[in-house]
Amino acid sequence: MNGPQVGHDPLKIGHVIAVEGDTVEVQIGIEDLLLEYHGTTYRVGRLGTYVTIPLERCTLIGYVTRIGAAGELQPGPYPEAPTRITMSVQLLGTVRNDKFTRGVNEYPTLGDPVRLGVDEDFELIFGCFDELAAAGAGSHRKSFAMGRFAVDTDFEVKVLGKEFFAKHVAVMGNSGSGKSCTTAKIVHEALRLPHAQVVMFDMHGEYLSAFSGDDGRPLPNVTYLSDRNLVMPYWMLQYEEFEQLFLDTNNPINVNAQKIFLRAAFEKLKRAAAVDLGLVTEYTIDTPLYYAIEDLKTYADNMNEARFVLNTQNYAFARLPFRQLPTDEQEAMLLSRRMEFNKGNAEGEVPHATFFGKLLGMVNQLETRLNDRRYDFMLRPFEQAHRNADLSARFRREGTPGRLSRNVSMVMSQILGRTNPRRNLTIIDLSGLPFDVVDTTVAVLTRAIFDFNFWSPPEVRQPTLIVYEEAHNYLPRVAKPGRRTFSRDAVEKVAKEGRKYGVSAMVVSQRPSELSETVLSQCNSMVLMRMNNPDDQDYAARVVSDQFRSLINLLPSMRPGEGFIIGDAVLMPMRTLIDLPPRLPRSSDVDFFKMWSQGVPGGDPEQILDRWWRQDRSSARRNANGEREFTRATDPHQAPAFVPEPEILGGAARGADAVADASRPRSLSGAERKLADLAALLAEPPASE
Repeated sequence: MNGPQVGHDPLKIGHVIAVEGDTVEVQIGIEDLLLEYHGTTYRVGRLGTYVTIPLERCTLIGYVTRIGAAGELQPGPYPEAPTRITMSVQLLGTVRNDKFTRGVNEYPTLGDPVRLGVDEDFELIFGCFDELAAAGAGSHRKSFAMGRFAVDTDFEVKVLGKEFFAKHVAVMGNSGSGKSCTTAKIVHEALRLPHAQVVMFDMHGEYLSAFSGDDGRPLPNVTYLSDRNLVMPYWMLQYEEFEQLFLDTNNPINVNAQKIFLRAAFEKLKRAAAVDLGLVTEYTIDTPLYYAIEDLKTYADNMNEARFVLNTQNYAFARLPFRQLPTDEQEAMLLSRRMEFNKGNAEGEVPHATFFGKLLGMVNQLETRLNDRRYDFMLRPFEQAHRNADLSARFRREGTPGRLSRNVSMVMSQILGRTNPRRNLTIIDLSGLPFDVVDTTVAVLTRAIFDFNFWSPPEVRQPTLIVYEEAHNYLPRVAKPGRRTFSRDAVEKVAKEGRKYGVSAMVVSQRPSELSETVLSQCNSMVLMRMNNPDDQDYAARVVSDQFRSLINLLPSMRPGEGFIIGDAVLMPMRTLIDLPPRLPRSSDVDFFKMWSQGVPGGDPEQILDRWWRQDRSSARRNANGEREFTRATDPHQAPAFVPEPEILGGAARGADAVADASRPRSLSGAERKLADLAALLAEPPASE
């Protein structure tokens, strides 16, 4: 295949008429644009097909990106054929000594022949890749199959695993283009390796079905975490993340006082754990050390009402004996118990100049979220751990602050699959979390995974792939006014530095134009699927290599499940029919016409309302009588529902009577029934007199 062909060349379709960089303009010399070769008829000049350009010492491989006619067509209903048909070809690689390599270092000149790419050429290209990807005797796998070559489905498209996963991946395409199936396919291929480690942020709860058995339970090597059993302790948040969640910004005058208070409070509250762990000189307000969030609220309540005895540094407590205590003892009391101060303008007292009356909004924010079950995964981690089978026996509020700080290691062990038995995939379902904490959740866990590998000795460092599904929701190109983008900052750090420490990112998005340009530009491998939006096309064209920008124009015509794979993991851009994964994610569109035609079994509004109250999105199943019942999807890695102690429920529930069997329809406990009756009674209109 090296060098120009001698004599008549049955595959010659034209010659070079212009060269500009890696783009070659070709004049086609076949009038009817049909070429017969070995009993097969080929249409010449189709977009997305391949051509070869023989030179003296090598042969160039190119990709057709445009075809058109030069000159004006004759008028009339039956114009004659155009005087000249041309096509644009993007150069991709070089064949030298029957070996294909990416890139071009020799260029054609005017008049060089151009040949149609056929099976023999593809066999050589794919053969070279097979040699590169082949695992030697006793060696590990080096590649995995993604699908079939769209131009000729006889050829299987493989990608090099090291280059694909180590240098970050982007999967982009419109809704319905096959992104979710492609993502599931890639993760399934990774999980075929016994020591793979993948953490997936699932924005819409789609992927559990792709990694479950016939009974709907996660596979044995999969951990599924949702708002029901995810544990991410609040002391893992950095100061600015905590500040954004709990600062009351409605009154700008009070914001600075709240910031000053939080900084001082974190330093004081984390000191006990720092002393236990010998970190007094090293810890900062961002160090993930345990403190009781109840103490933070108590301290804020106290300082919001704090007064000083006039002309002293002593606090003016309502009980006179407490006023005489040393200042450090008074500070300790303010941190640990609710103190009383005199109301009004008591004589001989002066309000705290910085905090008095300015912390109430923050106290209300804390109290509101502490009472909201959706935030339990973060603000009530010890109670939430009772619903997590891996943590329920060990993650307890027992021991010193230093010992409680070490509980984070249990959280990291579960997320990174270091359980018994080992699990290779952790799905973090974000769909049930309040949207205002999605950004913080992704940021905290991404930073924790990166820091875990950063501080691990190289010889024990476990490579980890983090999948960011629907990434444009929390990795925005432009931040919303007045809000920090913590997850974007964390993922950008992974994109720029993670490769050195064994942390790789795979971003999946249907709106690349809304995605962080820093993250996208660091993705060496890309799977580009159907993309119709001009803004998304332009944005994708800016972040891909100049060599591949012409491919962007072909994206609107892609079929569902078809994509271009580009990057170092493949020898050249491969238009690929991507294989379906063994099980599909729950991402298909609702068939309105089918359901409107055939009807949908009606759900009981009372049961649906009950699920709404309980934030329960489990599927409906049929009982022995064929009736549809709503049952909570059981997870083998999730412990039975935790029953709070009487002080949490006000003594309304105790013991096993309050635990709902996850395998049966959920029924109301006696206490819940009484509360429902009371609510119904309060809702009744007053009797007319």
